[in-house]
Amino acid sequence: MRINDNVPIALTMGDPSGIGPEIILKGFLKFKERPWRVVVIGDYSFLQKKGKELNIPINLNPVDDISEADFSPETLNILNTKNLPPDIPQGVANNDSGKASYEYIKKAVELALADKVSAIVTAPINKKSLALAGLSYAGHTEMLADLTDTKDVAMMLIGGKIRVVLVTTHVAICKVNEFIKKDRIFKTISLANRSLKLFGINTPRIAVAGLNPHAGDSGIFGNEETNEILPAIDKAKEHGINVTGPYPADSLFVKAKKGEFDVVIVMYHDQGLIPVKMEGFGKGVNVTLGLPIIRTSVDHGTAYDIAGKGLTETGSLIAALEVAVKQSENKKKNLLHCRNKGIGKLFT
Repeated sequence: MRINDNVPIALTMGDPSGIGPEIILKGFLKFKERPWRVVVIGDYSFLQKKGKELNIPINLNPVDDISEADFSPETLNILNTKNLPPDIPQGVANNDSGKASYEYIKKAVELALADKVSAIVTAPINKKSLALAGLSYAGHTEMLADLTDTKDVAMMLIGGKIRVVLVTTHVAICKVNEFIKKDRIFKTISLANRSLKLFGINTPRIAVAGLNPHAGDSGIFGNEETNEILPAIDKAKEHGINVTGPYPADSLFVKAKKGEFDVVIVMYHDQGLIPVKMEGFGKGVNVTLGLPIIRTSVDHGTAYDIAGKGLTETGSLIAALEVAVKQSENKKKNLLHCRNKGIGKLFT
Protein backbone atom coordinates (compact mmCIF):
# COMPACT_ATOMS: atom_id res chain seq x y z
CA MET A 1 0.00 0.00 0.00
CA ARG A 2 1.26 3.46 -0.91
CA ILE A 3 1.12 6.09 1.82
CA ASN A 4 -0.88 9.03 0.50
CA ASP A 5 -2.97 11.35 2.64
CA ASN A 6 -4.99 12.40 -0.43
CA VAL A 7 -6.41 8.96 -1.25
CA PRO A 8 -10.22 9.16 -0.96
CA ILE A 9 -12.76 6.74 0.46
CA ALA A 10 -15.08 4.92 -1.95
CA LEU A 11 -18.78 4.99 -1.03
CA THR A 12 -20.87 2.53 -3.04
CA MET A 13 -24.40 3.59 -3.96
CA GLY A 14 -26.04 0.33 -2.90
CA ASP A 15 -29.29 -0.99 -4.33
CA PRO A 16 -30.83 1.82 -6.45
CA SER A 17 -34.34 0.66 -5.56
CA GLY A 18 -33.66 1.03 -1.84
CA ILE A 19 -32.65 3.87 0.48
CA GLY A 20 -28.91 3.83 -0.31
CA PRO A 21 -28.96 6.73 -2.80
CA GLU A 22 -31.09 8.83 -0.44
CA ILE A 23 -28.91 8.34 2.64
CA ILE A 24 -25.85 9.24 0.57
CA LEU A 25 -27.38 12.49 -0.67
CA LYS A 26 -28.79 13.45 2.74
CA GLY A 27 -25.64 12.27 4.49
CA PHE A 28 -23.43 14.50 2.34
CA LEU A 29 -25.20 17.55 3.72
CA LYS A 30 -23.93 16.46 7.16
CA PHE A 31 -20.42 15.26 6.37
CA LYS A 32 -19.44 17.82 3.71
CA GLU A 33 -17.87 20.11 6.32
CA ARG A 34 -15.60 17.34 7.57
CA PRO A 35 -12.15 16.89 6.02
CA TRP A 36 -13.20 13.65 4.34
CA ARG A 37 -12.44 12.90 0.71
CA VAL A 38 -15.32 10.75 -0.52
CA VAL A 39 -16.11 9.47 -4.00
CA VAL A 40 -19.44 7.76 -4.62
CA ILE A 41 -19.36 4.75 -6.94
CA GLY A 42 -22.73 4.94 -8.67
CA ASP A 43 -24.89 6.30 -11.44
CA TYR A 44 -24.75 10.09 -11.80
CA SER A 45 -28.02 10.52 -13.72
CA PHE A 46 -29.94 8.46 -11.18
CA LEU A 47 -28.50 10.37 -8.22
CA GLN A 48 -29.18 13.71 -9.90
CA LYS A 49 -32.80 12.70 -10.50
CA LYS A 50 -33.16 11.41 -6.94
CA GLY A 51 -31.79 14.67 -5.52
CA LYS A 52 -34.37 16.68 -7.45
CA GLU A 53 -37.23 14.39 -6.40
CA LEU A 54 -36.30 14.74 -2.73
CA ASN A 55 -35.34 18.43 -2.99
CA ILE A 56 -31.80 17.80 -1.76
CA PRO A 57 -29.61 20.63 -3.08
CA ILE A 58 -26.20 19.14 -3.88
CA ASN A 59 -23.63 19.88 -6.54
CA LEU A 60 -22.86 16.49 -8.08
CA ASN A 61 -19.66 16.12 -10.06
CA PRO A 62 -19.57 13.13 -12.45
CA VAL A 63 -16.08 11.80 -13.13
CA ASP A 64 -14.73 8.93 -15.19
CA ASP A 65 -11.59 8.56 -13.08
CA ILE A 66 -10.75 9.19 -9.42
CA SER A 67 -8.05 11.65 -10.47
CA GLU A 68 -10.74 14.00 -11.86
CA ALA A 69 -12.49 14.41 -8.49
CA ASP A 70 -13.09 17.89 -7.04
CA PHE A 71 -13.02 17.78 -3.24
CA SER A 72 -14.31 21.27 -2.55
CA PRO A 73 -16.79 21.27 0.39
CA GLU A 74 -19.94 21.80 -1.69
CA THR A 75 -19.21 19.08 -4.26
CA LEU A 76 -20.02 15.36 -4.13
CA ASN A 77 -18.00 13.37 -6.65
CA ILE A 78 -19.65 10.50 -8.51
CA LEU A 79 -17.48 7.93 -10.27
CA ASN A 80 -20.09 7.50 -12.95
CA THR A 81 -20.85 3.87 -13.80
CA LYS A 82 -23.65 4.71 -16.26
CA ASN A 83 -25.16 1.29 -15.68
CA LEU A 84 -28.84 1.97 -14.91
CA PRO A 85 -31.82 2.09 -17.27
CA PRO A 86 -33.86 5.32 -17.04
CA ASP A 87 -36.81 3.94 -15.06
CA ILE A 88 -35.65 1.86 -12.11
CA PRO A 89 -38.59 0.84 -9.89
CA GLN A 90 -38.49 2.00 -6.29
CA GLY A 91 -39.18 -0.20 -3.31
CA VAL A 92 -39.12 -3.57 -5.09
CA ALA A 93 -36.42 -6.11 -5.86
CA ASN A 94 -35.34 -6.29 -9.50
CA ASN A 95 -32.47 -7.64 -11.55
CA ASP A 96 -31.24 -4.24 -12.80
CA SER A 97 -30.71 -3.01 -9.23
CA GLY A 98 -29.04 -6.27 -8.25
CA LYS A 99 -26.63 -6.17 -11.19
CA ALA A 100 -25.82 -2.48 -10.67
CA SER A 101 -25.21 -2.81 -6.92
CA TYR A 102 -22.77 -5.65 -7.57
CA GLU A 103 -20.93 -3.61 -10.18
CA TYR A 104 -20.49 -0.71 -7.74
CA ILE A 105 -18.89 -3.02 -5.20
CA LYS A 106 -16.70 -4.74 -7.77
CA LYS A 107 -15.37 -1.37 -8.97
CA ALA A 108 -14.74 -0.20 -5.42
CA VAL A 109 -12.78 -3.37 -4.63
CA GLU A 110 -10.67 -2.92 -7.75
CA LEU A 111 -9.84 0.63 -6.67
CA ALA A 112 -9.03 -0.44 -3.11
CA LEU A 113 -6.74 -3.27 -4.20
CA ALA A 114 -4.93 -0.79 -6.46
CA ASP A 115 -4.55 1.68 -3.52
CA LYS A 116 -6.61 4.28 -5.38
CA VAL A 117 -9.03 4.47 -2.45
CA SER A 118 -8.12 3.99 1.20
CA ALA A 119 -11.32 2.22 2.25
CA ILE A 120 -14.76 1.14 1.06
CA VAL A 121 -18.00 2.16 2.73
CA THR A 122 -21.07 0.38 1.39
CA ALA A 123 -24.71 1.40 1.24
CA PRO A 124 -27.17 -1.51 1.58
CA ILE A 125 -27.81 -4.13 -1.08
CA ASN A 126 -30.70 -6.58 -1.42
CA LYS A 127 -30.25 -10.35 -1.54
CA LYS A 128 -33.35 -10.91 -3.68
CA SER A 129 -32.22 -8.34 -6.25
CA LEU A 130 -28.83 -10.03 -6.40
CA ALA A 131 -30.50 -13.39 -6.94
CA LEU A 132 -32.69 -11.96 -9.72
CA ALA A 133 -29.47 -10.77 -11.38
CA GLY A 134 -28.05 -14.28 -11.18
CA LEU A 135 -25.75 -13.55 -8.22
CA SER A 136 -25.95 -16.06 -5.38
CA TYR A 137 -24.17 -14.11 -2.63
CA ALA A 138 -25.77 -14.10 0.81
CA GLY A 139 -24.58 -10.52 1.30
CA HIS A 140 -21.67 -8.09 1.21
CA THR A 141 -19.37 -10.23 3.36
CA GLU A 142 -19.43 -13.24 1.06
CA MET A 143 -19.19 -11.05 -2.04
CA LEU A 144 -16.16 -9.14 -0.74
CA ALA A 145 -14.43 -12.38 0.27
CA ASP A 146 -14.92 -13.68 -3.27
CA LEU A 147 -13.81 -10.46 -4.99
CA THR A 148 -10.65 -10.25 -2.87
CA ASP A 149 -9.94 -14.00 -2.91
CA THR A 150 -10.04 -14.11 0.90
CA LYS A 151 -10.67 -17.39 2.69
CA ASP A 152 -11.25 -16.35 6.31
CA VAL A 153 -13.50 -13.38 7.02
CA ALA A 154 -15.72 -12.37 9.90
CA MET A 155 -18.39 -9.79 10.58
CA MET A 156 -17.96 -7.16 13.29
CA LEU A 157 -20.88 -5.02 14.40
CA ILE A 158 -20.45 -1.84 16.42
CA GLY A 159 -23.17 -0.11 18.41
CA GLY A 160 -22.22 2.55 20.93
CA LYS A 161 -19.62 1.06 23.28
CA ILE A 162 -20.27 -2.53 22.22
CA ARG A 163 -18.36 -4.39 19.52
CA VAL A 164 -19.22 -7.97 18.58
CA VAL A 165 -17.69 -10.42 16.11
CA LEU A 166 -19.85 -13.29 14.87
CA VAL A 167 -18.73 -16.93 14.70
CA THR A 168 -21.80 -17.69 12.54
CA THR A 169 -23.85 -15.20 10.54
CA HIS A 170 -26.93 -16.11 8.50
CA VAL A 171 -27.54 -19.60 9.86
CA ALA A 172 -30.89 -20.96 11.04
CA ILE A 173 -30.94 -21.16 14.85
CA CYS A 174 -31.71 -24.90 14.71
CA LYS A 175 -28.43 -25.46 12.84
CA VAL A 176 -26.09 -23.07 14.69
CA ASN A 177 -24.59 -25.75 16.93
CA GLU A 178 -23.37 -27.60 13.81
CA PHE A 179 -21.03 -24.67 13.12
CA ILE A 180 -19.75 -24.16 16.66
CA LYS A 181 -16.38 -25.82 16.16
CA LYS A 182 -13.11 -24.96 17.89
CA ASP A 183 -11.20 -24.21 14.67
CA ARG A 184 -13.88 -21.79 13.47
CA ILE A 185 -14.03 -20.08 16.88
CA PHE A 186 -10.24 -19.81 17.06
CA LYS A 187 -10.09 -18.19 13.61
CA THR A 188 -12.77 -15.70 14.66
CA ILE A 189 -10.89 -14.79 17.85
CA SER A 190 -7.66 -14.37 15.85
CA LEU A 191 -9.32 -12.15 13.25
CA ALA A 192 -10.82 -9.98 15.97
CA ASN A 193 -7.48 -9.68 17.77
CA ARG A 194 -5.60 -8.67 14.63
CA SER A 195 -8.30 -6.36 13.27
CA LEU A 196 -8.79 -4.35 16.45
CA LYS A 197 -5.32 -2.95 15.94
CA LEU A 198 -6.91 -0.90 13.15
CA PHE A 199 -8.94 0.72 15.91
CA GLY A 200 -5.72 1.68 17.69
CA ILE A 201 -6.06 -1.14 20.26
CA ASN A 202 -2.79 -3.07 20.25
CA THR A 203 -3.71 -5.62 22.94
CA PRO A 204 -7.48 -6.10 22.75
CA ARG A 205 -9.41 -7.49 25.70
CA ILE A 206 -11.55 -10.19 24.11
CA ALA A 207 -14.51 -11.92 25.76
CA VAL A 208 -16.16 -15.02 24.34
CA ALA A 209 -19.86 -15.72 24.87
CA GLY A 210 -21.19 -19.19 25.50
CA LEU A 211 -23.76 -20.76 23.24
CA ASN A 212 -26.10 -22.26 25.81
CA PRO A 213 -27.96 -20.78 28.81
CA HIS A 214 -25.51 -20.07 31.65
CA ALA A 215 -22.68 -20.99 29.23
CA GLY A 216 -23.74 -24.62 29.52
CA ASP A 217 -23.54 -24.75 33.33
CA SER A 218 -20.83 -27.45 33.33
CA GLY A 219 -22.58 -29.49 30.68
CA ILE A 220 -26.08 -29.46 32.17
CA PHE A 221 -27.46 -27.36 29.29
CA GLY A 222 -25.10 -28.43 26.53
CA ASN A 223 -21.51 -29.47 25.85
CA GLU A 224 -20.44 -26.93 23.20
CA GLU A 225 -18.71 -24.74 25.79
CA THR A 226 -16.60 -27.62 27.13
CA ASN A 227 -15.95 -29.43 23.86
CA GLU A 228 -15.51 -26.57 21.37
CA ILE A 229 -15.49 -23.05 22.81
CA LEU A 230 -13.09 -23.51 25.73
CA PRO A 231 -10.48 -25.39 23.65
CA ALA A 232 -10.56 -22.54 21.11
CA ILE A 233 -10.02 -19.99 23.89
CA ASP A 234 -7.11 -22.02 25.31
CA LYS A 235 -5.51 -22.24 21.86
CA ALA A 236 -5.86 -18.47 21.42
CA LYS A 237 -4.19 -17.90 24.79
CA GLU A 238 -1.30 -20.11 23.67
CA HIS A 239 -0.90 -17.71 20.74
CA GLY A 240 -0.60 -14.75 23.11
CA ILE A 241 -4.13 -13.43 22.69
CA ASN A 242 -5.77 -11.74 25.67
CA VAL A 243 -9.05 -13.67 25.67
CA THR A 244 -11.35 -14.99 28.38
CA GLY A 245 -14.60 -16.95 28.59
CA PRO A 246 -16.92 -18.53 27.82
CA TYR A 247 -19.29 -16.21 29.66
CA PRO A 248 -23.07 -16.47 30.00
CA ALA A 249 -24.38 -14.17 27.28
CA ASP A 250 -27.20 -12.74 29.39
CA SER A 251 -24.80 -10.77 31.61
CA LEU A 252 -21.75 -10.43 29.38
CA PHE A 253 -22.89 -7.34 27.49
CA VAL A 254 -23.38 -5.36 30.69
CA LYS A 255 -19.65 -5.79 31.29
CA ALA A 256 -18.86 -4.90 27.68
CA LYS A 257 -20.91 -1.72 27.92
CA LYS A 258 -19.01 -0.76 31.07
CA GLY A 259 -15.77 -1.00 29.09
CA GLU A 260 -14.39 -4.19 30.61
CA PHE A 261 -13.89 -5.72 27.14
CA ASP A 262 -12.97 -4.28 23.75
CA VAL A 263 -14.90 -6.90 21.79
CA VAL A 264 -17.20 -9.85 22.39
CA ILE A 265 -17.07 -13.00 20.26
CA VAL A 266 -20.65 -14.23 19.82
CA MET A 267 -21.82 -17.59 18.58
CA TYR A 268 -24.79 -16.59 16.42
CA HIS A 269 -26.42 -13.64 14.69
CA ASP A 270 -29.04 -12.40 17.14
CA GLN A 271 -26.88 -13.07 20.19
CA GLY A 272 -24.68 -10.23 19.00
CA LEU A 273 -26.99 -7.98 17.03
CA ILE A 274 -29.62 -7.52 19.73
CA PRO A 275 -27.25 -5.80 22.20
CA VAL A 276 -25.55 -3.86 19.40
CA LYS A 277 -28.85 -2.46 18.14
CA MET A 278 -30.14 -1.80 21.64
CA GLU A 279 -26.99 0.21 22.32
CA GLY A 280 -26.62 2.01 19.00
CA PHE A 281 -29.78 1.70 16.92
CA GLY A 282 -29.60 3.99 13.91
CA LYS A 283 -25.86 4.53 14.34
CA GLY A 284 -24.51 1.00 14.07
CA VAL A 285 -21.61 -0.01 11.84
CA ASN A 286 -20.76 -3.27 10.10
CA VAL A 287 -17.04 -3.99 9.55
CA THR A 288 -15.68 -6.91 7.52
CA LEU A 289 -12.62 -8.45 9.17
CA GLY A 290 -9.91 -10.41 7.38
CA LEU A 291 -9.99 -8.62 4.02
CA PRO A 292 -6.84 -7.09 2.48
CA ILE A 293 -8.81 -3.83 2.29
CA ILE A 294 -10.82 -1.75 4.76
CA ARG A 295 -14.58 -2.09 4.45
CA THR A 296 -17.33 -0.67 6.64
CA SER A 297 -21.06 -0.43 6.09
CA VAL A 298 -24.33 0.77 7.48
CA ASP A 299 -26.00 -1.77 9.76
CA HIS A 300 -29.41 -1.65 8.06
CA GLY A 301 -30.95 -2.96 4.88
CA THR A 302 -32.47 -1.44 1.77
CA ALA A 303 -35.76 -0.56 3.55
CA TYR A 304 -37.86 -0.87 0.40
CA ASP A 305 -40.95 0.17 2.35
CA ILE A 306 -39.68 3.74 2.77
CA ALA A 307 -37.54 4.09 -0.37
CA GLY A 308 -38.10 7.41 -2.13
CA LYS A 309 -40.28 8.85 0.65
CA GLY A 310 -37.69 11.10 2.30
CA LEU A 311 -37.98 9.28 5.64
CA THR A 312 -34.43 7.96 5.97
CA GLU A 313 -31.92 8.68 8.73
CA THR A 314 -28.20 8.99 8.05
CA GLY A 315 -26.66 8.21 11.45
CA SER A 316 -25.39 4.76 10.47
CA LEU A 317 -23.80 6.04 7.27
CA ILE A 318 -21.97 8.84 9.09
CA ALA A 319 -20.78 6.36 11.72
CA ALA A 320 -19.56 3.95 9.03
CA LEU A 321 -17.59 6.74 7.37
CA GLU A 322 -16.09 7.74 10.73
CA VAL A 323 -14.89 4.18 11.35
CA ALA A 324 -13.45 3.90 7.83
CA VAL A 325 -11.56 7.18 8.24
CA LYS A 326 -10.16 6.09 11.62
CA GLN A 327 -9.08 2.71 10.31
CA SER A 328 -7.43 4.29 7.27
CA GLU A 329 -5.50 6.68 9.50
CA ASN A 330 -4.32 3.86 11.76
CA LYS A 331 -3.29 1.75 8.79
CA LYS A 332 -1.18 4.62 7.45
CA LYS A 333 0.44 5.08 10.88
CA ASN A 334 1.30 1.38 10.91
CA LEU A 335 2.89 1.54 7.47
CA LEU A 336 4.91 4.62 8.36
CA HIS A 337 6.10 3.00 11.59
CA CYS A 338 7.11 -0.17 9.77
CA ARG A 339 8.98 1.70 7.08
CA ASN A 340 10.80 3.85 9.60
CA LYS A 341 11.79 0.77 11.61
CA GLY A 342 12.51 -1.39 8.59
CA ILE A 343 10.12 -4.10 9.76
CA GLY A 344 7.13 -5.92 8.35
CA LYS A 345 3.52 -5.01 8.88
CA LEU A 346 2.24 -4.82 12.43
CA PHE A 347 -1.21 -5.65 11.20
CA THR A 348 -3.27 -5.77 8.02
